Amino acid sequence: MKLYVKTFGCQMNVHDSRRIEEIFSAAGYSMTTDPRQADVALINSCTVREKAWHKAISETGRLRKLKRGRRDVIVGVVGCVAQQEGERIFDLLPGVDIVVAPDHYGKLVELVEEVRSREGALALTGFDRGLPQDFLIAGPPPSRREATAFVTIMKGCQERCAYCIVPTVRGPERHRPIEDVESEVRSLVSAGVVEVTLLGQKVNAYRRGEAGFADLLRCLDSVEGLERLRFTSPHPRHMTSDVTSSFGNLRSLCESIHLPVQSGSNRILSRMGRRYNVEDYLLVVARLREACPSIGISTDLIVGYPGETKEDFEETLALIDRVGFCGAFSFKYSPRPGTKAARLDDDVPADEKARRLDAVHDRIESLERQWRKSMVGARLEILVASAGRLPGQVSGRARNGQIVNFVPTDGKTIEDLVGHLVEVEVIAAHSHSLEGKSVIR
Repeated sequence: MKLYVKTFGCQMNVHDSRRIEEIFSAAGYSMTTDPRQADVALINSCTVREKAWHKAISETGRLRKLKRGRRDVIVGVVGCVAQQEGERIFDLLPGVDIVVAPDHYGKLVELVEEVRSREGALALTGFDRGLPQDFLIAGPPPSRREATAFVTIMKGCQERCAYCIVPTVRGPERHRPIEDVESEVRSLVSAGVVEVTLLGQKVNAYRRGEAGFADLLRCLDSVEGLERLRFTSPHPRHMTSDVTSSFGNLRSLCESIHLPVQSGSNRILSRMGRRYNVEDYLLVVARLREACPSIGISTDLIVGYPGETKEDFEETLALIDRVGFCGAFSFKYSPRPGTKAARLDDDVPADEKARRLDAVHDRIESLERQWRKSMVGARLEILVASAGRLPGQVSGRARNGQIVNFVPTDGKTIEDLVGHLVEVEVIAAHSHSLEGKSVIR
């Protein structure tokens, strides 16, 4: 039996897909990247933006064609669209067999077998209680060494941003015991993992008993063999001084952070329900750079939010320049069903949204180029992950998140280097990456 999983959306979905694969593998399934070979084909969906919702629905529609020649193929939708739409998916996409929301992945194999044994489709939605056993942890070590891993520390979100559907599809906040997180990280490190990324819809709001997020970071920093620690996605409102001071003070915490701001206009931030203002955000940035001057800060930006004037947008461009972001995920506003913003008049014309998005992209790309050029001549520690851009090159990420391609100068091959840390001297900056040469020591 073979499983095919197509993943859309954030790193949380990437993590969930990996856990799904492990669950099916334990039940005797093998994985395939070819849906035509699959006995079970799943779309792990995202609904944060309208475009992501359409992609997931469109891809599921294509998978239904598998059933023309093999009626026994199980086609399903999991993830946030599953929670949002539930049984409505069966009306929207006749032929889909199973719809399962994120908090029920542990039952997926059982549910698939139930669908096989009877006529009719099956949907399971709703949220768990957030008990320790409700969190999906990494399975047995893979047959090949993997150097990076995701670890979920919390689920859900209790912010009420006016545009955001996450609380609806991921539920209230639920936090894992700190000792469970530490145990999973230690297990991963013993299997060869050297870099862990902590996940949560509002990851830095983590709290379990007396332990807060900074306590968790300190705890994991003490794990021998863990060389790199990252987290995503934090909320500016929870970037307390003990969290910002962790950068530069904890040996494993990498010098990069993705800190969503969404807008540079206080008026729009208020309409969004973000519960901080530009001055609050800039204070966090100042504390981060005081603790770690070399930190790379990227962000999320929404353009064309209902009521956003040209003056509001100019304030966003000004904030981009003032912070000097090293990257950004930027999007045109799209209404999500059931959110407060969906009741607002979407009054920014589509062509104006496109113009503003292009302007943001241009500004961010200019800053990215400047940031990369500033690293030429520097020596960076690279975690090698794959082959590089050109023949003979290998590729990996620096602690600051930048992709670096380089030709090994000590006779090592990609097989020798994948999963290992290598010191590299940067010799050139390109549009989306750096070029370097390994340093022989």
